[in-house]
Amino acid sequence: MAQPARFSTAADWLRALGDIPLDRVVMDPWPGTATEQDLLVFVERDKRLVELIDGTLVEKPVGWFEALIASRLGAALGSFVYTRKLGVIVGADGTLRMASGRVRLPDIAFISKANFPGGRLPSEPIPTLPPTLAVEVISEGNTKSEMRQKITEYFESGSQLVWLIYPKTCTVEIFESPSDDPSAVLKDSEILTGGSVLPGFSIPIADLFREEI
Repeated sequence: MAQPARFSTAADWLRALGDIPLDRVVMDPWPGTATEQDLLVFVERDKRLVELIDGTLVEKPVGWFEALIASRLGAALGSFVYTRKLGVIVGADGTLRMASGRVRLPDIAFISKANFPGGRLPSEPIPTLPPTLAVEVISEGNTKSEMRQKITEYFESGSQLVWLIYPKTCTVEIFESPSDDPSAVLKDSEILTGGSVLPGFSIPIADLFREEI
């Protein structure tokens, strides 16, 4: 587990968290002292989605429409992945330990069976596994700095593809490396594909954002 960081000012501390709003910082346990066990209490017992960043628990912003988008995409990915026995799909309560020691909860993660040691599912509650594909549905409380941190951590941990989905603009940013700029930005008139990570997978982006049932 990553050791709690020390900062000279509160501004430095907040910057290290990704310049997130203060109302997302959990104060009990006290920032800098939280552990993975504390995180599991929130996620498993209290059903509160929090991430662990250098000893500080940070709540994931959630919204009804964002959850609906994640559910639609997760169902499409699950159907594709499981019928082909490619790996597993986990949702936002799937805790993953990054190479940095931070614990992240992507809104959707595809983990290729090639990434499972011995081809078996891990038994520990917070496995050290890279999300082969990490998907984040951007909520109002997310910050650009925070998402850039996540992208970097995902790729440093072994991810091959990251999608950032923006409900407000009905767009999807595609990242194939830990760059500040996406390799592509897709609009709702286009098709989202799995590229080399999930060849053959595709879904119209408009299907993710539709308001009719």
